[in-house]
Formats: sequence, structure tokens, C-alpha cells
Amino acid sequence: MRRSVHFLTLAALTSIASTGAAAAQTCLSQTASAKCLVIPAEQRSQPEYAVGDAFPIYNYSMLLDIDRYGLPPVDGAWRYYKADYVVYRVDANDHQVLEVIHNFRRR
Repeated sequence: MRRSVHFLTLAALTSIASTGAAAAQTCLSQTASAKCLVIPAEQRSQPEYAVGDAFPIYNYSMLLDIDRYGLPPVDGAWRYYKADYVVYRVDANDHQVLEVIHNFRRR
């Protein structure tokens, strides 16, 4: 079993909410108790690449089992790549970032 340690401020730790529609969009990690940890936007680390940036596809792994991450299927000339804890939707032709996906479910 892989464990990861996250250091959070007291404000982030007190922002625990139930997984309603709004909370599910900002939920960092769901637990068996149907609760999630919500970290305010100003305390989240920024992704390394933004929309429109050139993505170095040869430095990262393309996601092949997208159902494992709860992502919609690929329906065009783009692919999913994972860098650290962020999933990027990247154009297959010019390798530009089309979307930065923070809230994905890993099964």
C-alpha cells in the first residue's frame, strides 16, 4: 500500500465538507465516510503546465487506463498525460495543453 503525507495548514484541515455537488468539485480525497478534504484555492500548489503551454510528452507517461482515473474517454486528437498529481489533456499533434484536470478519481 502506498502512503503519501500531505502537510496542510489549520485552515485547510478545518475545511472538511460532505461530498455534495459543490464539494465534489473541490474534493481533494474522498474517504469511506463520504467526506472529503477541501483545500482553499490560494493554498493549492499550481500545476507545472498551464493551458496553451507546450507539454513535454516524452518526459511523462500517457494514461492508457483512463477508467481507473474516472476520466471521460478520448474522443478526438488529444491524449491524457499525468505529471506528478495532475492530469493534463494534451493535443496529439502539437502537444499543447488543452486542459488541466485536478480532481480525478484514482481507483
